[in-house]
Amino acid sequence: MKTREFTIQTDVLGIDYDYSLSMDMIEDYVMQDLEVPEECIESLKINDNVLNIKLSQSKRYFNDDWYVNLQRVA
Repeated sequence: MKTREFTIQTDVLGIDYDYSLSMDMIEDYVMQDLEVPEECIESLKINDNVLNIKLSQSKRYFNDDWYVNLQRVA
């Protein structure tokens, strides 16, 4: 079964930030740098130094380039 939930350490994201990592920064990174379509994201959460990405239940994205790249990053 294909993964719909991903966990990424925030220190490997490559986002420049001073003291706090905002949700806006995370959303921009996921949608622009990782190219995950907004309609495929069910939720984004930051807990400590970990980003949790939960994708929608749609099966249409499993062969998309962004999905394959997300698997490599996570």
